[in-house]
Amino acid sequence: MQAAISQLENALSIAKALQNAATESEAHVADTDSQEQLKATLTQLAQSGILAYAQEGIALTSPENIQLSTSNSVSVTSENQTDINALKNITISSGESIGLFAQQSGMKIFANQGDVEVQAQNANLNMAAKQDIKIDSVDGELTVTASEELAVMCGGSYIKISSAGIELGTADNVYIKSNALQKMGPAQRNIQRELPSICNGVQQDEANKHAIIVER
Repeated sequence: MQAAISQLENALSIAKALQNAATESEAHVADTDSQEQLKATLTQLAQSGILAYAQEGIALTSPENIQLSTSNSVSVTSENQTDINALKNITISSGESIGLFAQQSGMKIFANQGDVEVQAQNANLNMAAKQDIKIDSVDGELTVTASEELAVMCGGSYIKISSAGIELGTADNVYIKSNALQKMGPAQRNIQRELPSICNGVQQDEANKHAIIVER
């Protein structure tokens, strides 16, 4: 019994340490309160509960389906590594938010064949790095579009592009290195991108069908 309780205490300690690190980085933090409450319940056995422990490991397997469900929280903690594998699809959905946080070794998102798409369908997309940001199109084009205004700024100098024209500003010199500089007639090119749009009323109706409250 004591070995099982020690394992729960160790898991809670790991979760709290990562929670503190995520808080310092202003990332989403884990819910350790429910994990601590469960540990207290199983330690004292004051209420009904199930505590399973095996020194050499536990395996659950089935040729069909396995479901894990709760009305409160699900916590998964490992001291070494956590692996989730699927030969087809992995789906993660949240009624409110999803947070990913890596404390030391960084984060990688790879797609071997298909596209990688990132959308903020009703809000902003913010990216920041303390050091360099690199964007490479190895065998294709790089297209940056904005419906209202596109601005590039560095060291006080700037280039602003909008429907009103192109504005270039600097406190120092402007150098143009070219064999020729041609002035031609006016031209424009428009590229439109649309995101899925669901009104709040429809979204609320769909959420209520599944007994989930979604707020935006």
